[in-house]
Amino acid sequence: MNKGRNNLARARSRRESMGQDPVWNLLLRFSLPAIISMTVASSYSLVDAIFIGRLGPEALAAMGVAFPLTLSFVAIASGTAVGVTSLIARSMGAGDQESGDRTAGAAITLCFLLSGVIAALCLPTLDRIMRILGANDLVLPQARRYMSVLIVFNIFSYLSMILANLIRADGNPGFSSSVSISTALLNILLDPVFIFGFGPVEPMGIKGAAIATVIAQAFGSAVYACHLFSGRTGYHFRASHFIPRPKIIAGIYQVGTASIVRSGAQFVVMGVINNTAAAFGVIPLAVLGVLVRVGRFVHMPVLGLGQGILPVIGYNYGAQKKGRVAEVVFKATLAGSFWTFVCWVAVMLFPAHIMSAFSGSGEFQSEGAWAARLYGMAFFTLVLRTVPGLFFQGIGKGMPAIILTAAQSIVFLLIPILVLPRYLGLTGLWLAFPVADIMALLFGQLWMNSELRRQGINFFWWKTRTAGKRHEGP
Repeated sequence: MNKGRNNLARARSRRESMGQDPVWNLLLRFSLPAIISMTVASSYSLVDAIFIGRLGPEALAAMGVAFPLTLSFVAIASGTAVGVTSLIARSMGAGDQESGDRTAGAAITLCFLLSGVIAALCLPTLDRIMRILGANDLVLPQARRYMSVLIVFNIFSYLSMILANLIRADGNPGFSSSVSISTALLNILLDPVFIFGFGPVEPMGIKGAAIATVIAQAFGSAVYACHLFSGRTGYHFRASHFIPRPKIIAGIYQVGTASIVRSGAQFVVMGVINNTAAAFGVIPLAVLGVLVRVGRFVHMPVLGLGQGILPVIGYNYGAQKKGRVAEVVFKATLAGSFWTFVCWVAVMLFPAHIMSAFSGSGEFQSEGAWAARLYGMAFFTLVLRTVPGLFFQGIGKGMPAIILTAAQSIVFLLIPILVLPRYLGLTGLWLAFPVADIMALLFGQLWMNSELRRQGINFFWWKTRTAGKRHEGP
């Protein structure tokens, strides 16, 4: 009994610190582990691409074709996780422990429901989906072998992501980060074993990469589950908590739908992009697959930053500490901008070195270096484009986040993709990405700052503090 009370007291202390500790300390505590874990986790597909590139351009193209579908699966789980994290954080900020426990239980049940529905829908139509995403007769067999494994065992991907976010929302991001890093390292070690063969393991090619990923995800899921149900967290589960109640599901997806809309939008847009690239040949399709993975690697620390600040924004907004909400948003933007600027410089200065890691083909490297400079031209805007959606998700306003996401993923990218290649050829395809980035930047920042003013949240919070000190006098 005393142990249970002590665990609850420690969990309550961790949560209350979100409304009291200095913001830079909170960013380090919550966001840094998430940044590390998500960056390492993004190495799954990046490392897969590096090894698979040794199998030839067709194998890289197959991974590029499969990527939008895997990204959609991840985004559905990520959207659920974001909604769960925001709802739990707001519940705890308002002192409602029961609601937080019910939300956590429902999230675990959703892992099984969602992965089952995805398998039932995708397995019978996998070839058709791959062709929609740009696979031709050369690419389709390898794409099928890769995706069929990931779809069948998608439950491990969902459990590892959702359970990690439950533990993070409980105020223990360090544990989630450690497990995520261990899982990614395990995937890196297993990749060459299953792709090229080792000892009793026969070479499996591109299918081996999927098997390595599934084993690593299963390991992470098991470790997260052991911790979550060990009694060392602030959650207190009962059997009834695992029944998804309509009110809780609505609360989760009121916020999380933005990420799911992003997944559907990215699936459609990437299908158009893949088919556009495929019209120019296998090499451009392979280059596109690599660039999308590199872009995702750059994006992952920003999403990690978002994972970290969501519970902090949600807690302080629920506790009516709006000044701290503004401070968190401002300082997170400042911290993330440093990373994106460094990545932008690297892509502008060393594109050939980056592309050479994925293939020794001279044609691939020359095409890739030129494409990388165009594709990454606006990388430095990434944080400024992402923070508005995170802000709306953190304060529980799902619809603006959905609209921002849909605009960025569909309107601002799809229109340049459809128009520019017609006039500029392959150059137009690569230029469509920075054009979309700039439009998304302007739209998101204007809307977020309008909401800040409407709610009386002073983005430049330090001016308010200075004014208050002047009024207080000596």
